Amino acid sequence: MSETISFQVERARKWLAQQGCKVVTVHHAKKRPVISIDVACPLLQRTAVQLIENNNGQRSMRYSARVGECLVHWHSN
Repeated sequence: MSETISFQVERARKWLAQQGCKVVTVHHAKKRPVISIDVACPLLQRTAVQLIENNNGQRSMRYSARVGECLVHWHSN
């Protein structure tokens, strides 16, 4: 992982922590890092894209938003 990507991830993690979001996992994908959080802050909720998943007849909502160069995603309850 390059220094630039590490810096982007750390900057995004700090911002998320300041907003009250708990980072669950970080995955370093080819194009951009993906950060999973437990609950989104209102600012992320306003800028998010909603994805609807159907898995074995179970419907769930997933949301994604960008923080800097990182993709942040979470599931709704």
